[in-house]
Amino acid sequence: MHTTAYWLTIPASTMALLPYASDDRRDGILGMAYAIRQVAQLLLMCDRHDIGISIDTGEQVQPSGWRAPELAADKSPRLFIYDNYPGGIGFSEPLFRMHHELLTGTRRLIAECECEQGCPSCVGPIGNTGPLAKVAALRMLDLLLTHLPITEHSEEAEVKTL
Repeated sequence: MHTTAYWLTIPASTMALLPYASDDRRDGILGMAYAIRQVAQLLLMCDRHDIGISIDTGEQVQPSGWRAPELAADKSPRLFIYDNYPGGIGFSEPLFRMHHELLTGTRRLIAECECEQGCPSCVGPIGNTGPLAKVAALRMLDLLLTHLPITEHSEEAEVKTL
């Protein structure tokens, strides 16, 4: 489908700092994607079906069929939040402007959830992700927020929330 998207790249340097196995990194990305979609819906004031999520791990899927994506420490996975309508309806630019608010809101959603390993309120139901999805997602978000450059867009987003 031809549409527009906001995307978040998790640099390979950030992935390399994670003390987790490939499966746990993958679960952290999946959990973060689950939570970021919920926060994006609130920020955009849209329905869940108005936006979609796609994850590009940088790995090739074998022609023989689907396999679970690997998230090696030397890859820079990308998370895409796209307008779920042909041609897009204008959600990508606001998400870009609210980048910092999107990440901090996602981190707050996951951190403040009282579950231990994940639930439908934060990183997704247990069984859809592994036991370290919540902690891995939080660690990724911490690293991303620590190394997030302050831009005019993120300053504007912070000012608007005051």
